[in-house]
Amino acid sequence: MILAAALLAGCINAVQTSSGAGYLAARPEFRPAAGNSVERAVYDAAKAEPALRFPARLGLARLQSGSLSAIPPGEGDKWLALAKDLGTTYGEFVPISPLVADMASSGRTNDTAVDKIRIGAARQHVDAVLIYEVVTSDKDRGSVLSLADLTIIGSFLIPSRSIEGQAIANAILIDVRNGYPYGTATSTAQQTGFVPNSGSGDRARDLAEQASVDAVGKLTVDVKQMVARLKSELDTRELQRLRATPASVPVRRRARS
Repeated sequence: MILAAALLAGCINAVQTSSGAGYLAARPEFRPAAGNSVERAVYDAAKAEPALRFPARLGLARLQSGSLSAIPPGEGDKWLALAKDLGTTYGEFVPISPLVADMASSGRTNDTAVDKIRIGAARQHVDAVLIYEVVTSDKDRGSVLSLADLTIIGSFLIPSRSIEGQAIANAILIDVRNGYPYGTATSTAQQTGFVPNSGSGDRARDLAEQASVDAVGKLTVDVKQMVARLKSELDTRELQRLRATPASVPVRRRARS
């Protein structure tokens, strides 16, 4: 349902700032029984507290085929534009280096890709990391002009093939220390065209790459909205906390006679 909504709307985002302690206090039945590893894992996951404060040092990590990868130039330009747009009010974006992540997690064989990213982000002294990935697909279909493909000239000159490239970009912002999920965002993009039969498959894949960059561009817009909502909610929480904290009363010393 979420994917269908994303395809229809082009983007979707969500923000979380709820307290783990508050969540568990309202659900005493969540306390795990002794020796139950699944219940313990659920309980420990629920305990996470939001600790992010803006301005912050935000990491940027790209997943490709389940592994941390370098950010392609086209996508990097989109993120750079977002960083400039957000300005110093929110802090700074720091690309998470695959080499640093490899070095920092050296010798750890059971870590997931997200574990590795968090370890690398910690080595780069990042507060929270935005992890994103892009999934692409392409289609190459015949059109009403496909009969021309039977001729040599038509195969090279007549745009008889309908090609399409699609991309879905997903992102999640998590706390480096405790993995708290601050927000998620999803966007989609599509490129279409008509080309001659010769080389149509390569051109369809090119469209998918273009759609990938477009999806990331839309994702940055969605991330900007998500981060703005997140900052507003975190600022409100901090203000409420300060108001609830009793102010210390200064002790006046009696003047000596």
